[in-house]
Amino acid sequence: MNREEEQTLLLEFPEDCSTLILLQLLFRYEGRQKKDGRIFKFTQHNLMKVHYETPEESEKCQSRLTEEQVKEVGKMIRSKLIEKLRNRLGKVYIEPSMKNYALPLAENTSQEGFGVLSKGSRIPIDEGKKLRAFTYWEKVNDIDLSVFALTEDGDRREFSWRTMSRHKSGAITYSGDETSGYLGGSEYFDINLPEFKALYSEYRYLIFCDNVYSGTNFSKCFCKAGYMLRDWEDSGQVYEPKTVKSAYRINCESTFAYLFGIDLLTNEFIWLNIAKDSKSRVAGDTTLSFLTEYFCLTEIMNMYDFFSMMAEKIVEDPMKADVVVTDCEIECADEIEIIREYDFEKIRALIEDAK
Repeated sequence: MNREEEQTLLLEFPEDCSTLILLQLLFRYEGRQKKDGRIFKFTQHNLMKVHYETPEESEKCQSRLTEEQVKEVGKMIRSKLIEKLRNRLGKVYIEPSMKNYALPLAENTSQEGFGVLSKGSRIPIDEGKKLRAFTYWEKVNDIDLSVFALTEDGDRREFSWRTMSRHKSGAITYSGDETSGYLGGSEYFDINLPEFKALYSEYRYLIFCDNVYSGTNFSKCFCKAGYMLRDWEDSGQVYEPKTVKSAYRINCESTFAYLFGIDLLTNEFIWLNIAKDSKSRVAGDTTLSFLTEYFCLTEIMNMYDFFSMMAEKIVEDPMKADVVVTDCEIECADEIEIIREYDFEKIRALIEDAK
């Protein structure tokens, strides 16, 4: 677009554009702009396909915008959102920790499990704790848990049953390739984050994946995955329930799932829960760089930002609020509406009602 076309677009943008579409556009135009081609994600029945723009497709692209134009469109979309959402909820108390949670724009509201969050949500990892990521299965012979270290440019290193026999260290420990059979099995990784960052300093993220090596879809077996934090000096127990931060059922019509990630720079856990639309039976045969788009969602718009836009007034005392948005147990009047980080249906209803 030239400058005149850009101004026409900004002025004539449809007033009745839905809040959900505005939010999707906001993440598109305020997100990290890739320099090596666009990434297109398509989701149907909670299964995702990913297409990376080829050099030939990039050459044919007729809709390229300059960085300055992208910023202008992003600012326009944010102003439309502020105008559409303003003063919809009265007095609102918002827990500061709600800045950690992404908006549930494409979540399955029937997800089951403890600690289920919206994609891109970030949870701080306590210092001095060992992180254990685990998976457990029944009704199938073998499921593999793997970890990929990822640079910001998408370069990666695999940690799995195929590679860990050659790369053992105190930074990352693998339980071993468990193939306990149809009646049940389990695998886990223990990560010493300070040691890992020192040993593999070039990497920014860790990505955890599950794949059904037996070739059966997750929906046909029983599989749970999650993570926990443990003290450096522990009792030797494999799974201590009090330390579990998240554990959920994987039941997609696929053999491959991206579970969650870790931002090694900020020391934060990042929720993914994405099922890949494929019949992959091993990890390492797919590009992971598209996942980094989820790592900046809370920087663009998080639950704190969203409810701040909707509030007539933000109050510091939950007893004086009409709506309380929190991830904590909190004392407030019985008639006050409470919205928590996992109340996907309530949040989606607010998004869809803001016409």
